[in-house]
Amino acid sequence: MSTKKRKASDKQEEDEAFLLGRFLEFEEGSGVDEFCRYLKHCGIGLDDIDYNGGYIAAAILENYRKPGGGYDLDAAAHDFFRWPPIAARVKELKRERWQKEASAA
Repeated sequence: MSTKKRKASDKQEEDEAFLLGRFLEFEEGSGVDEFCRYLKHCGIGLDDIDYNGGYIAAAILENYRKPGGGYDLDAAAHDFFRWPPIAARVKELKRERWQKEASAA
């Protein structure tokens, strides 16, 4: 096996671990019901899970798989930051920063 193929394979495994790790952290921090709502928010429904043999991990990976290979980590990040509770917290933190900057000026 060439070095290039081995590196591409390593990158793909790293990306898979990264994606699945973020989803696992989300599930552990929020519970099953919220996790199911998050999957739906990301565009991963029961049909997708059924299509992938009932494996949630396979459905997650398939959702973010790029046509040319690899995974779209930017899309996964976009889904995360557009999740209403996260988006609201980001806005709150930005407002706090702006208020601090305005009071310092």
